[in-house]
Amino acid sequence: MLKSTIETPAKPVIFFIVLGVLKGYLKNPLFFLLGTAVSFLRFKKRLPPDFPDEFVKVVAFPAWLYIRLKERLEQEQAFEIMRTVFLTTGLAVQLGNFRAVEAPRTFENLISYQQQTNREGSTRWNKMEILEQSDNKYEFRVHNCMFYDFFSRIGIPELTTVMCSVDNAIFNTYLPEEVTFHRNGCGNRIADDAPSCHFVIEHHIEG
Repeated sequence: MLKSTIETPAKPVIFFIVLGVLKGYLKNPLFFLLGTAVSFLRFKKRLPPDFPDEFVKVVAFPAWLYIRLKERLEQEQAFEIMRTVFLTTGLAVQLGNFRAVEAPRTFENLISYQQQTNREGSTRWNKMEILEQSDNKYEFRVHNCMFYDFFSRIGIPELTTVMCSVDNAIFNTYLPEEVTFHRNGCGNRIADDAPSCHFVIEHHIEG
């Protein structure tokens, strides 16, 4: 019997997902992950104080994990490991947010749960502008990115693009073949120095 419901979405155990990913790349992944956890409080005390506590709970530990990986590996290797970590954990979390198990996968539900997640999740501090919401297209822009602001302030702005890749993962796997997500071209993200992030989700209706 499911423990999750439409009202109480699934909450994956991120620690074990991250550990599983790190086991594919590091010789002592559990030791490294525990060391990251033990030293995390010292890192957290050095963070800018003007970000919401709930937001920091989501992004601070991955940031510290990435910084520690960069101290031990080449920049590109650390970044690609974090891309794998973010994609696996982010997709698991978002599938829970989008009630992939508890509710039918429909274009209408995709829009509804995206908007609910934007109101309640870690993106709720961003300003979203809906450009079109119809039977065959859902298009919106985000005019500020808290993730980019945070990662830039602590010297790792490149980590923002890994967060962006989770958008591609969730929107393009929620209803594969029926829904396509894109950004209306390259460079349309705040992380690319664009004024806003562009989201286009197209619903391919037969007939």
